[in-house]
Amino acid sequence: MIEQIKDAISNAARKNQKIAMFHLQVLKNADQLAGMNPKGFRKEVSVPATYATEFTKMIALSRLMKEQGTTLI
Repeated sequence: MIEQIKDAISNAARKNQKIAMFHLQVLKNADQLAGMNPKGFRKEVSVPATYATEFTKMIALSRLMKEQGTTLI
């Protein structure tokens, strides 16, 4: 899963959509990623240090979406 996320982010970077793809990937995989360390995750997918904060935000958003009965797909 980590390699797939890394590839998706890398491909999106070519279209200037890196952060959007990062957000989408974290949201889509939030259940599996919820226990991960944000700094460790961002290193594994080769994104800047500031993305650790974005990771935390997307995990929180995923929880809120579930509470509100909202899904991505």
